[in-house]
Amino acid sequence: MAVPGVIGSISGQELAEARRPQPAPELKLPPGKHDYHLKADSRTLFEQVAQSLGLRVVFDREYQPTADVRFYVDQQDARSTLRLLEAATDSFVAPMAEHVILVARDTAQKRQLYARMIAVAVPIPEGVTPQEIQEIANAVRSSMDIRRLMADPDKRMLLIRDTEGKVRTAQLLAEDLMRPRPQVEVDVELMTTTSDVATHYGLSLPASFPIVDFLGNGANLLGSPLSSAVSGFLTFGGGTTFIGIGLTSATLWATASRSITNTLDHAELLASDGQPATLKIGTKYPVVTNAYVGQVTGTGPVYTPPPTVQFQDLGLVLKITPHVHGIDEVTLDVEASFQLLAGTAASGLPIISDREYKGTVRMREGQSAILAGMMSASDARTAVGILGLMDIPLIGKLLSERTSDKAHDDTLIVLRPHLTIPPPGIFAVHEAWVGSETRPAEPL
Repeated sequence: MAVPGVIGSISGQELAEARRPQPAPELKLPPGKHDYHLKADSRTLFEQVAQSLGLRVVFDREYQPTADVRFYVDQQDARSTLRLLEAATDSFVAPMAEHVILVARDTAQKRQLYARMIAVAVPIPEGVTPQEIQEIANAVRSSMDIRRLMADPDKRMLLIRDTEGKVRTAQLLAEDLMRPRPQVEVDVELMTTTSDVATHYGLSLPASFPIVDFLGNGANLLGSPLSSAVSGFLTFGGGTTFIGIGLTSATLWATASRSITNTLDHAELLASDGQPATLKIGTKYPVVTNAYVGQVTGTGPVYTPPPTVQFQDLGLVLKITPHVHGIDEVTLDVEASFQLLAGTAASGLPIISDREYKGTVRMREGQSAILAGMMSASDARTAVGILGLMDIPLIGKLLSERTSDKAHDDTLIVLRPHLTIPPPGIFAVHEAWVGSETRPAEPL
């Protein structure tokens, strides 16, 4: 036979009946413990025990007394005495009023006739997923053999309807199972150090040198006296040959720069046991993925479509999944992804470097774990000079223009977990006497 589902919609009438106060009577029994040493048939035993407890007993019209039973109990309270008498005489006791009990033979038909039926609406706390609601409802219904149990994820209510004994026990069981998951707050500190050192030195020589014969036609081309014309030229020769090489555009460079940047970001992540939490720190960088390239011909206005831009996430993406072990230890599953600009390709598109880390760390509550190794270093060197001269040892560095740029980035991530909601195992759970499979206990 197929088992009906537990997920559904609770009607307004069912919810109103569950919230309506139940007029079920509760016996008023005397305090203290008593001793009984009796031997009689079941009917007489109930009459004698009820009289000692100040109760009036009413028997079902089909109730037949059993043979004589020895009922010996010591130092038992009133409710325990009635339950032991039920078991000894194979009877079922149902409260009818504060001082009145009904006794019937313990059969399924009599229990269905006299057991009090109630309905209870149990609220479902926030944080319990629909899948967990279904699993909890199935566990409660199967363990207590509940006749009607309906879970409504939209109203976040659990409706239980059966005999009072089963419903009260099922309610305690559902409340224990729906206790919130352990919750961990992770303090995240992101420390970044960036160092950049740039130097620029050397002699910038012109790539071409004018050679002029000052005693020939070159002097007339200069259009000025020979004494002023040779300034800015390296001259050599004499007599009929007096030649100069122009050095007017040579420049001497010697500059240096250094910058150090320290950045500290602090964030807090809140995650339940086994549920991931994600932290993103960074920016969005525009990347042109499609652009119009061409030459416009003709006359009149020409429509040029705008480029298509896609934004790429740059920075740190941190994903943490906690697992709680008691109240002292926590295991963190860590996934870190760090994306940075690494240069530009020949097509003009940026090159994005992606570094990832996956690992597991187990620590005590309040301890710190450091995630290191997310470093990047670059060393760029440029030399500009005259071929041949710039390669001469020692002198070549003075006869060329040299640029050096060294950059170093170092990132550290510090994780520090704190337990905000402890696991359910450290709380006291409810205990209830449920009886046996064929004789479930009903409240007295």
